[in-house]
Amino acid sequence: MKLVVAGGGTGGHFFPALAILMEARERKVDTFFVGSLRGIERSMEGEIPGEKAFLELYPFRRVSIKERWYALKSYWKSAKEINSRLRGPFASILLGGYVSVPTGITSAVKRQPLFIHEQNSVPSMTNRSFSLIAKKVFITFEHTKRYFRGRHVVKTGLPVRKDILDVKISKENARSLLGFEGSPVVLFMGGSQGAKFLNTLALDFAKKTGANTLLLSGIKDYDRVKKLGDGIENLKIFPFRTDMANIYSATDVAVCRAGAGTLTELSLFGVPAVMIPFPYAAGDHQMWNALEIENLGGGITVPQEEATTESVISAVDRIIKSHGDYSSSVSNFAVKEASSRVL
Repeated sequence: MKLVVAGGGTGGHFFPALAILMEARERKVDTFFVGSLRGIERSMEGEIPGEKAFLELYPFRRVSIKERWYALKSYWKSAKEINSRLRGPFASILLGGYVSVPTGITSAVKRQPLFIHEQNSVPSMTNRSFSLIAKKVFITFEHTKRYFRGRHVVKTGLPVRKDILDVKISKENARSLLGFEGSPVVLFMGGSQGAKFLNTLALDFAKKTGANTLLLSGIKDYDRVKKLGDGIENLKIFPFRTDMANIYSATDVAVCRAGAGTLTELSLFGVPAVMIPFPYAAGDHQMWNALEIENLGGGITVPQEEATTESVISAVDRIIKSHGDYSSSVSNFAVKEASSRVL
């Protein structure tokens, strides 16, 4: 039976999909990936195993009525294309977002088994809708259970690529590779797209504390931040890095948004965080993500309107003073075998 995996648009939807596909490849399962022409997945086409399709898809929410009409047309057209490429039985896994809609439609019309993986605490509208016909709903956060009561809900954790999981490097060697000496190392990052607010905060943090500060700025804001950061000797700035296992291994405390992928990867390396949730995330899901980590004792949540340089310095200091406890607690969130639990 072929496995169809649909998810993309952003790294939060795509990277768990890629982890599932890689796990399926190891098990010699025939796979078919469905993504968007406009998403991050197209730029990483070479890393996606198996058959793949990149479709012209558009978001339905938070757009004009005219744009919604285009979105609906794109879903129907794409569903027809997926249908034409699938012969015989298949099972599908949806990872949410508008990119998953055509696959969900095709699965429903052809009455093929459908599964859902919800990455965040508050599920997307796509996943809520298709959960009505799903055989199982896989979740990352405990908070999500309240949205799928009475259904077959299984907590699997978030699938993470083995190129991150399998790297083993000492903290000292990881720091040396980045050009740092001593500790602590504080990592600032805003997810795959970067975050201008966090970038500016990182510059001020580095100036005021003198602490080893590592900033992953994102490509769009890199030139601005690099110019402002010139001359700050304790600050290292990169637009992005592909060696995230080395980054996490070198880090003592992260200051970050609260996307499911970011929090999962940090937890796998025992890195506690000062979490500043993106205030405009759908359903305020980043706040709920962060609060679950905080309730475990693995970090501190600071709403963006309260996130001054001083409040962040204070939160980082609190974590460093009890680093062992925070690190142990955040590690309890990690599920290394999430991909195999889904399959």
